[in-house]
Amino acid sequence: MIVLAIDTSAAATAALVSGERLVAERTEFSARRHVEFIGPVIRELLEAGPRPEAVVVGIGPGPFTGLRAGIAAGTGAAIGLGVPLHGVVSHDALALRGLSTAAGSSVRPLTVVATDARRREVYASAYSGLDEAGLPVRTAGPGVLAPAALAEELRERGASSEVRRLGRGFALWPDALGAPDADELAALEPTAEWLGRYAHRALGAGRALPGAEPLYLRDPDAKPAERRTTLLA
Repeated sequence: MIVLAIDTSAAATAALVSGERLVAERTEFSARRHVEFIGPVIRELLEAGPRPEAVVVGIGPGPFTGLRAGIAAGTGAAIGLGVPLHGVVSHDALALRGLSTAAGSSVRPLTVVATDARRREVYASAYSGLDEAGLPVRTAGPGVLAPAALAEELRERGASSEVRRLGRGFALWPDALGAPDADELAALEPTAEWLGRYAHRALGAGRALPGAEPLYLRDPDAKPAERRTTLLA
């Protein structure tokens, strides 16, 4: 299946992905240019590449303004193409990249994704590994919490030295949380390639993907179902 994948939860990123193969990807690692970047890039990918059979959007967590740009663009593309629209939790895509590229390395029982939530907080999710379909198993989150609170939870579980650390949150708060396992830009923020790969594996395994309802975790940005201030409880 060929999918058009879009995520603006952190970076602005769009890609055409055919199964596990990346056809083309454009990414802007900036939290300020989502709106002006994503539309022209989608047009470029659609004009130059094969016709997508589905559109996949990252549903966050992320800030309201950035996140809605990608979801709105993906919704419009799916309607225009006449293809299904699916959502993927953006942290799940970043976890898939980290866990897949870590194959053969030391086994660690806990993987935590932490991305920048601004206001001196992080968005965080926890994972126990990959399941039989090769998809990350999320055991907690996404939640929004202070770096010190996340660090304390990890200490209480005795997991500080055994956690795989993925995402920009660790790069921003290394003293409290420890440095990320990898610090290249594509390892710090969700990218469309891995969003597309996640969707391919999930749909191929007969898993249902959520719709395009965004994950907003703060009252000032939108009204969430519940504000999570802990991760592992």
